[in-house]
Amino acid sequence: MTGSGSRLTTGPLAVVGAGQAGALLSIYLARQGHEVTLYESRPDLRRTRVGAGRSINLALATRGIVPLVDVGVIDRVDELTIPMRGRMVHAVGDPEPALHPYGSRDHEVIHSISRTDLNAILLDDAEATGRVRIEFGAELESVDFDRSLLGFAGGRTESFGVVFGADGAGSRVRAAMVGQGTCRFTTDWLDHGYKELTLPPAGSGSHRLDPNALHLWPRGEFMLIALANPTGDFTVTLFAPTATMDSLDTPDAVREFFGAEFADFAPLVPDLVEQFQANPTGPLGTMRATGWSHEDRAVLVGDAAHAIVPFHGQGMNLAMESVRALDRHLRDSPDDPAAAFRAYEIERKPDADAIADMALDNYLEMRAGVIDPDHVARRSLALELERRHPEHLSPRYNMVMFSTMPYAEARLRAERQAELLTTALDDPTVDVDGLVAALPELPALDPLADPRALSVR
Repeated sequence: MTGSGSRLTTGPLAVVGAGQAGALLSIYLARQGHEVTLYESRPDLRRTRVGAGRSINLALATRGIVPLVDVGVIDRVDELTIPMRGRMVHAVGDPEPALHPYGSRDHEVIHSISRTDLNAILLDDAEATGRVRIEFGAELESVDFDRSLLGFAGGRTESFGVVFGADGAGSRVRAAMVGQGTCRFTTDWLDHGYKELTLPPAGSGSHRLDPNALHLWPRGEFMLIALANPTGDFTVTLFAPTATMDSLDTPDAVREFFGAEFADFAPLVPDLVEQFQANPTGPLGTMRATGWSHEDRAVLVGDAAHAIVPFHGQGMNLAMESVRALDRHLRDSPDDPAAAFRAYEIERKPDADAIADMALDNYLEMRAGVIDPDHVARRSLALELERRHPEHLSPRYNMVMFSTMPYAEARLRAERQAELLTTALDDPTVDVDGLVAALPELPALDPLADPRALSVR
């Protein structure tokens, strides 16, 4: 427990934003013995249907699994996931798609889960602590640090001791910290957008495509992906340049585009044109912030601190890993929240910046690299060397998805491994096994990162 002089005990704790990061943070704070009010601007998603076009599929990997094991909800999550063993690549000109496995071990799979289902589990668990009160329809408009007041739509105010900003990339808590001069941020927008569609189940209710893979249609400048849902349908997303999206402004244009570029997909969605025109086009950007906290009064988590593009499937995993790190620092410095907040940012900002860069790199890999012969050769060699030297080498993708190694360390290791792979491919006579054996040993996994935590059925 914290000391009597800490704001964590002398004033109300407010978490703004009840998504994955905010709900998980509320659970951690409750486990420390705190009373928490969790404010959410939207209605309760457990009782209100999520609107079409909103991101509804999440890719759960090791970094996200660990906090879910930690707070004891992994069994309920497991019941709702679909494991994906690799990318099912639908290349132009190939009569059949080809599976590119994510890893060489049975547990190296990514788990597809509904955003709503996972969020509901975390909200239920937060309420079950008996220490978290959730207010829905509470839209934050301002944070008054001088008077310690949160201002909500409708003119209502609530006092706070510490406010935790888990309110997304457009965070109002962050905006208030910027106004205090303690936070700065930049947003770099891609000249690309995304649009979500639904591929319905077959008449029998079964999946029309293999559910245990992430389906990928790489087309150079744009791509289509599809992730299975337990209900037999798939969440499908088109990622494309803004100019391409803008050109699809008539039913005929949509029909012709999908017929020409995704001929094996288009016939599976009878209302493709109607969905495309009805669902919004979302922007894609990377938000980097410096100064994640304001004194001992406020701190940012999740997308409010580090919003990244979705091409490595790590946005949620990054957010939940950061929440767990914040909990650890608060436990280490219970009487000095300001010190805990600073230590948290010092630890996590380099990792957030590293995965932001790697996510951008992965967009190019997904839309073009997976069908490039040089990339395929490098990936195959990396997996073979990992099989022969599992203590010393792991492909970058696998270090990101299937380990808890700090992202910044994974990026540095990947750069060194890339040089090694180039050397090996350029000179077949080189002692590649000797080069790999000279690499530093890989760090151990977090004790909670048990590959059996989620089934790989």
